[in-house]
Amino acid sequence: MSQSLKRGVDALMYLASRKCAGVTEIAGALNVNKSTAFRIMETFMPDNIVEKNPDTAQYKLGPAILKLADRYYSSLSAAGVSRPHMERLSEILGESVHLCVVSNNRAVVIDQIAASGILMANAKIGSTEPLHASSVGKCLVAFASEVRKERMFEELQYEIYTHNTVKNKEEMIQEIDKIRNQGYAIDNAELSLDVRCVAAPIFNNKGECNYSIGVSGPISRMNETKIERIIREIIKTTKRISNELGYEAQE
Repeated sequence: MSQSLKRGVDALMYLASRKCAGVTEIAGALNVNKSTAFRIMETFMPDNIVEKNPDTAQYKLGPAILKLADRYYSSLSAAGVSRPHMERLSEILGESVHLCVVSNNRAVVIDQIAASGILMANAKIGSTEPLHASSVGKCLVAFASEVRKERMFEELQYEIYTHNTVKNKEEMIQEIDKIRNQGYAIDNAELSLDVRCVAAPIFNNKGECNYSIGVSGPISRMNETKIERIIREIIKTTKRISNELGYEAQE
């Protein structure tokens, strides 16, 4: 990399760490003279990579940076980013892990890490689960936009699979509120009396939740202690994935 290009990159990285900075401060950070720092900043301004406040003469990153960032994040595949984290999660917990999206008011499995051994709860890629009776489905509803969420509330059929299944819109709203507050969803034998599942949301750089990850296992093994461990690990995992996709949690 040429010296001038390297200085330009360093200048942008410095501005990225601050709200704004004057030419003297930038020069000091780059260990160059003020005239060099000024030329670097002025080079970026015509393309809106850097903006200058006319009142304070301080520089900050410009709107073109957003365009570059959006192009980068749109090129990322959530499935590709998620897979190594899913593999690690499955290895840690010894259970199957699946990645889901919403399609036609169903949670669709688009990737899975199948755990080996006996009594495994493996969801096949392409299979679907009802939104109201699965942890991945409830998670995708809970963290959807308000408009989309309300539409799903109205369109769901609320078919009953076990005595634990959410039975109507009122119960679903209560369940969704709980999920949003705690940050994860649990399928407590709501789709099958033999299986429990825990799910957590994945967010992209725009704060949208289009994916959720679920960890499922036979009810004989998914006791309270195991569920608590899964909750801790799946939340850590989905946070890492969301961060790689550009998500910044609001304080």
